[in-house]
This record gives sequence, structure tokens and C-alpha cells, in this order.
Amino acid sequence: MITQNPFVPFSVAMVTPFDQKEKLSLSGIYSLIDYYKQNHVPALLISGSTGEQHSMTIEERQILYQEAKSAGKDNLLLIGGVAAVRTTDAIRLAEAAQREKLDGIMLGFPPYLRMSQLEAAAYVKRVCTVTDLPIMLYNNPPRTGFNLELNTLYHLVEKYPQIKALKEAGNPSNAPLVKKELGSSFSVLTGFDLHLFDNMQNGYDGITSVIGNVFPKEMQQIVELIKLEEWAFAKEQFSKLLPTVHTILELGALRAIKYVLTENNIEAGICREPLSPLSKQEKKIVMAVWQNREVL
Repeated sequence: MITQNPFVPFSVAMVTPFDQKEKLSLSGIYSLIDYYKQNHVPALLISGSTGEQHSMTIEERQILYQEAKSAGKDNLLLIGGVAAVRTTDAIRLAEAAQREKLDGIMLGFPPYLRMSQLEAAAYVKRVCTVTDLPIMLYNNPPRTGFNLELNTLYHLVEKYPQIKALKEAGNPSNAPLVKKELGSSFSVLTGFDLHLFDNMQNGYDGITSVIGNVFPKEMQQIVELIKLEEWAFAKEQFSKLLPTVHTILELGALRAIKYVLTENNIEAGICREPLSPLSKQEKKIVMAVWQNREVL
């Protein structure tokens, strides 16, 4: 059984590159991962929500795991996003993550289905039986319609010690309760860049950052400052990013992030429909704030 915890305080939720025909871009995977490595990103979450996971077939996601591992080699941690409406598909993804020797799995719950706690626990158990990779459970009620109750989490961690972390996008008040029950070695992460300070003051250990796609060094520095309890300086640095961050979020994070990366010669590609490319006016707006951004 693998026991180390790869769910570090700062990682980036990688976008998935699609070409103009909406096909998975293999060259784009290498371009993106080279960019993350150049910016010393310690870990990537691949095929998560930011990676448009549910727009991809199981086969495409398996290819993404394979190519990301080939591009990343052992220079950064790779966490494979696993979530599917069918348990059998989640199992196929977990087996692929194991086969490609990824460093861990983020196991999300099926979207749209309103499962019981028993059904959710059975889903997790089935995945845990096919891999010994470290697992982070992803509780995201706003998107899935399902909320993982703490007693269910505790039961699963007791039965499957490979569950090393929780990404909590539901009730942030759960974080200190989880830490108290499961100890300091169990990680609780957020995915909300704008809530980073509140979350970490509330007991979270770190973030899988979306904005880190365009501000990789800056967001990592801010997380490091928070871990050193340099709160005032961290907030000052974060405030410099906010005009750009707010614009990106207002225009649609994935659309704007991919455009900014592409304009900086990184093959981020396009989003799959129904997400649309930025309009000419939107491109002008996002590039205006990008070109006038403050450098930390």
C-alpha cells in the first residue's frame, strides 16, 4: 500500500487542450506541461472540472493520463481526475491512472445523480479496490447535487487508508472538523481562488488553483506566504492580481484562461461547445487587463 500524501498545498487544475475541431490536442498537452514545469508548478490536477472532464470520453481521458505522464516525467506530481456517471467507467479511469503511474487520484462523485450516502460509499469502495494510489475525495455539491456527509468520509478513511485528502467545495466549516477527526496528516484543499484566505484561515491546507493556470508563480508564492502566516503580505500580493482575476472569472474562467495562454504562445486550444470562444470585444477586455497587470 502506498502511504505518502501527494496532495500538496499548491497545485494547478490544468486545462485540457482541444484543437479547432474539438479533438484532444497531443501537442497541446506537451506545450502546457512544459509551461507548468518552466514555472515550477509542483503538482497538476489533470482531467478535473477545469479540465472539462465530462466532455471527454473515457478513452480520451486515458490518453490524457498517458501523454501527461510522458510529458511530465517525474518532474512534477500528477493527480488524475476520476469521476463518472457509471461506476464501471470510474474504475476504468482509476485503473488507467494506476497503469500510467500517476501520483494520485482525485475521485469526484457522479454529476446529476442524487445518490444516497450508502451508494456514494459503494462507489468509492469499488474504485479503492482497483488501485493503491493515494486518493483525494472531491465533495462538490454545487456541481454534482450530492453532499458527502462527514460520517461517510470518516468511515471510508478508516476502511481505506489510501484516502489521504478531501477537496471540499461544499461547507467550508467542515474543514476544521475533518482536521480534528482525521489529524494533521490528512489534507483538506479548496478549489476556490477567491476564497483562498477565508478557507485557509478556516483550516484548509491549500488549493488546487484555477487562476494558477495564468498566475502559476504568483499563486504559489501567495500560498507559501500564507503557510508562513505572512497574511498581510499575502493579501497585498493577491490584491495585485484581482483586476485580472475578476475579469477572467466574469468572462468565463476556461474561455479566458485558454485565450490568455494561447496569446502567450502556449497551445491551450479551445473549449468544447457549448462553451464558446471569446468575442472580439471580450478579447480586447481580457488583454487590456492582462497587459496592465501588476507583476509581483
